[in-house]
Amino acid sequence: MLRLFLVRHGESAWNVKHLYTGQQDVPLSALGELQAERVAEKFAARELEAIYASPLKRAQDTAKPTAQLKNMPLRLDARLAEIHHGAWEGNPAAVIQEQYADEYRAWRTQPHRVKMPDGESLQDVSLRVQNFLQDLLAEHHEGNILIVTHDAVLRVIILQTLLMGLEFFWRWRFDNASVSVLERVATEGVATEGIATEPGSVAKRYGFRLASLNDCQHLDGVYTNCDAQAL
Repeated sequence: MLRLFLVRHGESAWNVKHLYTGQQDVPLSALGELQAERVAEKFAARELEAIYASPLKRAQDTAKPTAQLKNMPLRLDARLAEIHHGAWEGNPAAVIQEQYADEYRAWRTQPHRVKMPDGESLQDVSLRVQNFLQDLLAEHHEGNILIVTHDAVLRVIILQTLLMGLEFFWRWRFDNASVSVLERVATEGVATEGIATEPGSVAKRYGFRLASLNDCQHLDGVYTNCDAQAL
């Protein structure tokens, strides 16, 4: 069986300030560094086939302790970078609500219809995530794969693998350094679009099931509640 272990990066310096970060290369906070160590401890006894991460520093540095512990290469992939928030980056949600009131309201209620000013849309993220997953599934057929990335990317990965539309973007929650698990299983002779709902997806006789969502048990004493963060 193929298992995808999906990890959101640890708390960043801008998460603490409740700022939209997007593709700004912001480092982990001191607490985020501790969370990264906890992630490594969680995977210490689990065999991994590969470790992938967004090239942004906060994701890289969350993945590095696990890669070092396992003596494995860290495979950086730009397709796992956070959604580009464009003009919103560096601003708190309160400022965005005032300066981009209509866009912000749409983002919170109809995210699949929004393109960030000077940034990306969820469709843009979905296309690069779909491409990443297709390459990953072509290379890895079984085993455990660790993927360290960002909030919006995690949401899109879950939606694509469970064949759900982008309008359900806000149905999930991903705290800093949380772990979620997807399992790829045979679907008894039923051909399904295994990783996306967009036209042109490769039909596969496999499907995914969500085995765990937003597991934070390993973060006792170093947990960050993401409710106040700018997402």
